[in-house]
Amino acid sequence: MKLYPDSKVYILCPGNFASGGPELLHQLASQLLSFGVQAYMVYYQLMGFYYNPNDPVHDLYREYHVPYVSAPEDNSKNIIIASESATNVLYYTEKSQRVIWWLSVDNYMYNISLVIKYHKFNALAEPMPKVFYFNETDADIDHFVQSEYARQFIKLNGVPEERIYVVEDYLNQVFLNRAAQIDLSRKENFVAYNPKKGFEFTQQLMNLAPDIDWLPIEKMTPAQVQELLARAKIYIDFGEHPGKDRLPREATISKCVVITGRRGAAGNDVDYNIPDEFKFDEQTADLHDIIKKIREVFENFLPAYDSQKNFRAKELNAQKNFVAEVIDAFGIKKFPPQSVALTQGVGEKSYLIAKEILKSKDFTTKFIIDDANAAITDTDNEKFIWRNRNRNFLRFDKDPIEIISRDDAKFLYAEGRIKKFALFEPTDAELDDFKNFYEPNYSDVLIFNR
Repeated sequence: MKLYPDSKVYILCPGNFASGGPELLHQLASQLLSFGVQAYMVYYQLMGFYYNPNDPVHDLYREYHVPYVSAPEDNSKNIIIASESATNVLYYTEKSQRVIWWLSVDNYMYNISLVIKYHKFNALAEPMPKVFYFNETDADIDHFVQSEYARQFIKLNGVPEERIYVVEDYLNQVFLNRAAQIDLSRKENFVAYNPKKGFEFTQQLMNLAPDIDWLPIEKMTPAQVQELLARAKIYIDFGEHPGKDRLPREATISKCVVITGRRGAAGNDVDYNIPDEFKFDEQTADLHDIIKKIREVFENFLPAYDSQKNFRAKELNAQKNFVAEVIDAFGIKKFPPQSVALTQGVGEKSYLIAKEILKSKDFTTKFIIDDANAAITDTDNEKFIWRNRNRNFLRFDKDPIEIISRDDAKFLYAEGRIKKFALFEPTDAELDDFKNFYEPNYSDVLIFNR
């Protein structure tokens, strides 16, 4: 795979659907955009789920402000990235460079079985769809792996090391900032668990110890999940772990003690580097030993918490590592001018700053922060404000400037998409409000004067 200055990177993603995988796909697109790469989402309908082709972006991912297209351009300089569950799309292209991003080994196996099952009873109904199956004819495909488990799997099936790139993921900075405020002294004696993962095994534990409080993570917003984990002393997960699942990592950052099985990615010490005493093989473990460990953690929480510090440290550094992994995988050597967000809305002050930044080789104006104009869904003044793919832009010079809300700007600053904030002759009150809301580094604030 080679990235050219005019390459376009297309990332396939299920539309109107939220889970760990789609968030990771948006993280990659956002990171590439921060490097000046032309990156686009290409949304498709996930079978059995709602899909709106006119607005396929799930509400949880709007804050990434990633552009999308209906279909990729087939060009030898362009790159198409699909997860292991959507490899059929890679066979629609004749020229583009192809990448499979292994987010879940189990999803790959499941989708292969679905293809076979569908054609099993009527083999002559239609041709079998092309999907990736480790054939020599697909030797030109590059592979990103989100987990050590996935790396071991594709290497076992013949993918050479030179075609494999580690590209993991991370918990966003907003989550990390909230988690940093958790008070260990307020942790409570209950076990949080995901009823969608390994529930049959968890149910046996619940039956064995009904006196323990077991609280399921279900039908919750991300903020509610974080609030629950902030109070829990223990998070258990006896699911399949088809990759580095998000909930166990959210739990460790939320200062829970994590107890897992040994299936999938939980079976190695790279993806889940917690001491062996907190991992139990579901096939051989004595249920009483797991209950005993839970009670021990309740009674002696701080030593157990401290013993998992390496797992937490890895997740705290995950975003930094992700940036380095993306640079390595795409061979990025040249970086664009630093992106600037104008904080004072659509108006004369922002216009004056934008004119000054145009003269600079060090900065480029990418965003203008204006809650009112960011929320407009119908505009009569298309001479100045242009709406495209449900995003609003201010027409300025040759390149439009995207109009975003304060909340989204704060998120994009934490993500690294916004490098600098610019203000024009701010009043003391205006400057105080800005600093209190964004909490920027001193060096990330540009102040312009007449």
